[in-house]
Amino acid sequence: MSRLLNMAHFPDLKEKADVFSTTGNSRQTHWSKEGRGFSMKRFEYYQPRTLDEAFERMGNLKGAGKYVAGGTDVIVRLKQRALKVDALVSLRGIAGLGDIAHNGALSLGGCALFRDIERNEVIARDFPALHQAVSMLANPQVRNVATIGGNLCNAAPSADCAPPLLVMDAVITLEGPRGKRDVPIESFFKGPGATLVEAPEILTGITIPAITPGTGSAFLKMGRVSQDIAKVNAAALVVMDGEVCLKCRLSAGAVAPVPLRLKACEKLVEGRRIDHDLLEEVALTASREVSPITDVRSTDDYRRHIAGVLAKRALGDALKFSTF
Repeated sequence: MSRLLNMAHFPDLKEKADVFSTTGNSRQTHWSKEGRGFSMKRFEYYQPRTLDEAFERMGNLKGAGKYVAGGTDVIVRLKQRALKVDALVSLRGIAGLGDIAHNGALSLGGCALFRDIERNEVIARDFPALHQAVSMLANPQVRNVATIGGNLCNAAPSADCAPPLLVMDAVITLEGPRGKRDVPIESFFKGPGATLVEAPEILTGITIPAITPGTGSAFLKMGRVSQDIAKVNAAALVVMDGEVCLKCRLSAGAVAPVPLRLKACEKLVEGRRIDHDLLEEVALTASREVSPITDVRSTDDYRRHIAGVLAKRALGDALKFSTF
């Protein structure tokens, strides 16, 4: 069973709608914008009620369809004509995909809204790096509709939610017609815009292990303003035993083809007391561990320098959040 497109979810498209027609369980739409030569090809929109319906629909489309949840990226790409599809298959009506649950471990549905993650008191208290990243993402209007699964599946090297999930050893759950599989987030990204998701699989969940005593985490980003796409971002997690760091995780984004763990930095920190000298070592090591590019937002040299700065600052902030 499919439902019709709720245009309230996609205001940018609503104002450009020219002709609507409904056929069976799909909605066919021709889009145009007068005077500017703007048009989108006719496409169908499906809103299945179950995962099995979604798998079946996407399979029948034979590569000519795309899943959509919040639509904040897909709609922009359609407007720019950078994406051409015959159909969109919405995940919004599938029960459970937007859930957030905490039972020691934190479970996020693939369609969990950034707005709900930002407002969750347990996440703010126990998983501050994730809360900070989500709070800095885009703007409130985007956070009201954007989903964490969509953000991850876009696989942008600068994605703000990726570094916190990396340092928290998150596990991604993918489901398809052949069953379910769990993937460590470190293995999830294959390159810019590329992940391990195999059509018609759906990212249905993200699981973050329960924190242990002495854990602290933090996230930082560099942009013109906090809501910009990051020039560089970084996250840190520590597990402390008194003044000694038992476990360290550091990660950075927008400094390589995929968000990456800074493993040389982690080895440097574990088993040691985190002081000013160690933080300076971390900054130097991080700047050597990344491989950024020059683009319209920044140069490779600047990104390399900032990666070191953010790594040491995020580590220092994570230490402040740790509970001895």
